Amino acid sequence: MIKVTVEAQKKFSQMLKDRESGTNIRVFVERPGTKDAECGMAFCPPSLYDMADLVYDYDDFKVIVDPLSDPYLSDAVIGVNEKDNFTLSAPSITKDFMESSLPLIDRIKFVVATEINPGIATHGGAVEIVELTTDNVLKVRFHGGCVGCSAVGATITDSLQVKLNYHFRDENIKIEDVTEHKVTDNTFQNQ
Repeated sequence: MIKVTVEAQKKFSQMLKDRESGTNIRVFVERPGTKDAECGMAFCPPSLYDMADLVYDYDDFKVIVDPLSDPYLSDAVIGVNEKDNFTLSAPSITKDFMESSLPLIDRIKFVVATEINPGIATHGGAVEIVELTTDNVLKVRFHGGCVGCSAVGATITDSLQVKLNYHFRDENIKIEDVTEHKVTDNTFQNQ
């Protein structure tokens, strides 16, 4: 989650009073994971929200982040300097989250966050990584519109398994769904 200092929160709150109702702050990374990575902030009116966006609540506003930028902003801090200008420190924007020296579970979480969940979010759902066993069984739990949905099997085989095989072809990862799919009222297909 992005940390916003008390001073920055006050300044954002004041600035947003003069904006369209529902406008919040978007924080983003351009060219993430490269030496040329840059991060920025902008006003985000409601018309520019995306279903896949992640939303972080503060007292008087929200910080909106796209799923691809989010991992690179996990240790970001928004503050205000002595000249009353915003500062944005994001030390991880050049980090390579697919670097082979990182634990496999972290690389899998990155792929799920950036390549799987944005698509699932368009159906009101998400997949959570529960555990990676020592024999590379990935236990996942579905949320939202995916709980009880008859298309979960296709999501696992046609999306999740395909992406994991592409990125981690030598790891022989198997997927196990540990979701309680008994409640079907909120599934995407029933909406």
